[in-house]
Amino acid sequence: MKRLLLPNFSLRKKSLIKRNNWNRNNWNRKVWLPFIITTITWLYLSGCQAGILSKFFEEQQWSENYALLEGVTCTTPEMIDGDMNTVGISGRHEVIITLPERKSIHRILIRGTNIEDYILYASKGSEDNWKQVGKKKNNKSDTIDIRVSAVTDKLRFRIGGTFDDVRRAKDPYAYQLTGQRDIPIKRAAVSVREIELYGFAEKEKKQKEGEYLF
Repeated sequence: MKRLLLPNFSLRKKSLIKRNNWNRNNWNRKVWLPFIITTITWLYLSGCQAGILSKFFEEQQWSENYALLEGVTCTTPEMIDGDMNTVGISGRHEVIITLPERKSIHRILIRGTNIEDYILYASKGSEDNWKQVGKKKNNKSDTIDIRVSAVTDKLRFRIGGTFDDVRRAKDPYAYQLTGQRDIPIKRAAVSVREIELYGFAEKEKKQKEGEYLF
C-alpha cells in the first residue's frame, strides 16, 4: 500500500510569514529612507545657510556717517550737525538731506525724534523725480533705525504725524459758527536731534578705489 503524503502546512505558513515580514521591511525602507535623507539634507543646508547669514551680519561694518561729510546740507541743519545736545525743529513736516555726490545708502538712524509716521523718498537724479524707499506708521520709539537700499544724492522725509500732535474730538458745529473747518488734530513741529546716514564699509572702500558697483 502506498503511503499518502500530505502537504507540510507548517512550512508553508513559515514561508508566508517570512515573505510578509520582508515586504513590510521593504515598504518601510521605501517610505522612511527618502524622508530621513531629505530631513537630514534640509537640516544640514539650513544650518550652513544660517551660519553664512550669521557670519555676514556679524562681520558687516558700516561706513562713516555720510551726513557729516563736507558739503552735505539739510533743510534743518541742526538735524545733521553731529551734536546730540542740539535739536532740529521744523514746522514744514518735510526734511530734505542733500549729499554732494551719490552714495550707496543702506542704513538711516534718526535719533531723539518725535516722528510717528513718515514716508522716505530717494531722488532718482532729476528734479522732482523721487522713488519711495521706506515707510512707517505708528512708530513708538524716539530712535528710528531704517534699513534701505538706495544709491542717491538726496533723501526726503515726509512726516505724517508726531508724538506731540494734539488730538481732540471733532466739533460738528464749528464750521457753522466760524465758517472754518474743524481740524481734530493740531500738528506739532517735527523735532530731531540727529539723522545719520550709512553705507556698507566694504562698498565704500571699493567706491574710493574706483570700482563700479551698480
